[in-house]
Amino acid sequence: MNNPLVSVLMPCYNAEKYVEESMNSILNQAYTNLQIIAINDCSTDSTGRILHELARKDSRITVVENGENLKLVKTLNKGVCFCEGEYIARMDADDISLPARIEKEVAFLERNRDHDIVSTLFYAFRAGNPRKRNLHRSPLKNEELRAYLLFKSGICHPAAMIRKRVFTELGLTFEAEYLHVEDYALWSEAMYKTKLANIGEPLLLYRVHRSQVSSLNEELQFENRKKVFKIHCDHLGLPADDDFIDIYSSVAECVPLLSSFKYLDKCEALMLSLIRINRDKLFCDGMYLEYMLSVHWLRLCANSRLGLKVLRRLKDSPLYRKENYTSRDLAILYTKCAFKLKYKKSLIYKLVFRQ
Repeated sequence: MNNPLVSVLMPCYNAEKYVEESMNSILNQAYTNLQIIAINDCSTDSTGRILHELARKDSRITVVENGENLKLVKTLNKGVCFCEGEYIARMDADDISLPARIEKEVAFLERNRDHDIVSTLFYAFRAGNPRKRNLHRSPLKNEELRAYLLFKSGICHPAAMIRKRVFTELGLTFEAEYLHVEDYALWSEAMYKTKLANIGEPLLLYRVHRSQVSSLNEELQFENRKKVFKIHCDHLGLPADDDFIDIYSSVAECVPLLSSFKYLDKCEALMLSLIRINRDKLFCDGMYLEYMLSVHWLRLCANSRLGLKVLRRLKDSPLYRKENYTSRDLAILYTKCAFKLKYKKSLIYKLVFRQ
């Protein structure tokens, strides 16, 4: 394996509780040919002081001080300009990279020159309970990831490594229009220009806490995710008007916007059109797409609040594939339908009905 320079890009804002642990997880990587760009985005706590102390101890660290609070998207784009390496490894100031992460990502990209983006599986843990870890999985192969990305980000951003050519040659960038889902937008544009993949083992510990961006901006994330769906509609020749995007969002979230059979029909029609388009254009793995859509169909029906009468509609659809459903899936379906349970985002509800 070659030993190319890797630029680690780490935006930092008010991360005094976690930034030293996060930085040390990069400094202690098995792969050592690193340039670390830590950008302090006008933190009001001791983040800046901690970064400068770490930089005095390790010459690989360069601390950049923003003159004004640029927020994440502008800070990321600014940071790319400082990155000298062939590869740019993203890192957040509150997460932890496991020691083999960068070494294994470099090895993957060196072996697979037709891929420009790679990430890994990851463990999520709550700040107050670091020993309890939940493994998050996403598809590994490009062809399956392309189907998955139609509805959600299958690339863990703080675990991602990106060839610099994605920005310099392919012309992609992080866009403020997609604030708080800027990474999902980037992957969604990239999948039509290059290949993406995941390494099939967890190489990042993702810290969940109340002050992180994803916890504070859930509503804006939801609205901007709809804008990402328009990227796919434009590439696949689908409508992109507000009504259609609402249907698309319902399919992605597995929660119908309206509780009616007519609206469920519209969701089904969209999913069947994706299968037809893929058979013509072959933009993703057809078997995986049909598997994924069959699961979304079951969950749409479960969350439709139409009662037990929706079961016949579920089974009459060509999307219905009994072999794709676990006994737990079916138990949740029947329970939700029997009581016409409304989808809720509460933690207890998600733990019991994770659909």
